[in-house]
Amino acid sequence: MELVFDSFAWLAFFFKEDNGKVKQLLERNKGEIFTTSANLYEVYYRIHQRKGQKERDEAIAFIKGVSNLLPITESIALSAGELRIQHGLSAIDAFTLAAAREQDAKLVTGDLDFARLKDENIIML
Repeated sequence: MELVFDSFAWLAFFFKEDNGKVKQLLERNKGEIFTTSANLYEVYYRIHQRKGQKERDEAIAFIKGVSNLLPITESIALSAGELRIQHGLSAIDAFTLAAAREQDAKLVTGDLDFARLKDENIIML
C-alpha cells in the first residue's frame, strides 16, 4: 500500500508524539512511502526551529532515505487549487492531498483539518 506522509506525520515521528504509529507504517510499507517537496520544506524549518541544524539535517536525510520525493507538478498544483477552493485547506495541505490522490496512495496525517473531510484514503494518527 502506497502512503504519502504529510508534515504532521513526520514531525510527530521525530518529536516522538505518535506512539510509534509512524514507525510501524514505515516498517510495513518499505519502498512505498512518499513525501512531497512541500512537506520536506515544512519539516526542514520546523525541526530547525525546535531542535537545530544537526537534528534537522539528520531528519531530512532520514526522510530522503526512506521515502520517495514527489515534486509539485502542474497537475498537482491545479488539483490542490481546487481542493483549497472546495475545502479551505492550507496550501501545503492541499498540495499533499492532491499528490496522494494523484499517486493513488493513502495520506498519513494527524492534522485535524483532514479529519473533517471523512475520506477513506486518509489515515489519521
